Amino acid sequence: MKKAAFIDLDGTIFDSERVYQRFWKEAIAGAGFDPFFCDTLKHRSADRALATSYLRSIYGPGIDVELVRKLRDEGMKEWLEENRYEVKPGVIQGLVYLRSKGIKPYIVTATPKEKAVKTLSEYGLLSYFEDVISAKDVAHGKPAPDCYLKAIAEAKVTPEEGLAIEDAPNGIEAALAAGLDTYMVPDLSEPDEAMKARLKGVLRNFNEIRRYL
Repeated sequence: MKKAAFIDLDGTIFDSERVYQRFWKEAIAGAGFDPFFCDTLKHRSADRALATSYLRSIYGPGIDVELVRKLRDEGMKEWLEENRYEVKPGVIQGLVYLRSKGIKPYIVTATPKEKAVKTLSEYGLLSYFEDVISAKDVAHGKPAPDCYLKAIAEAKVTPEEGLAIEDAPNGIEAALAAGLDTYMVPDLSEPDEAMKARLKGVLRNFNEIRRYL
């Protein structure tokens, strides 16, 4: 019996990853490099050190990764002053369903906790979740399992009593490594056959989790 659901934020709850992709590319260009040499999809939910290493492997040690991050964050902040994220289809219905089954939802995200809590509050979603666990508060971010292991411990469940819902490969690898049954809601990319074989299910929208529980 499942007791806890550990859920990614960007790309799973909010349609925000495409916005991040835009500003990653604009920031790379702003730092003086060609953004089309880089597959910024690899950055989704990724550990900070891994993302830094990836950018340097593409552009060399001369790229100022902290400047790129600063430009990305400035672009995102300006965009959010005039725009809002869309909540992904089926999210509220799916969260209500999980709670009706006695499954407590938690957010597990690469976003700093304070920022994630603020965003969820602004969209009226914070009350659906027990807590927010940030990869910024563990030694290694996704695809390492640290943030999911921390969430499992906080929820006081075993991995077998939990499940994860993710949209991107780095998060999926983290959840699987923590021993969780993992479901994917594809956002900007689809799972390949090898990944599908490791997932408990691929959802066309968040509310399809009811088909499995």
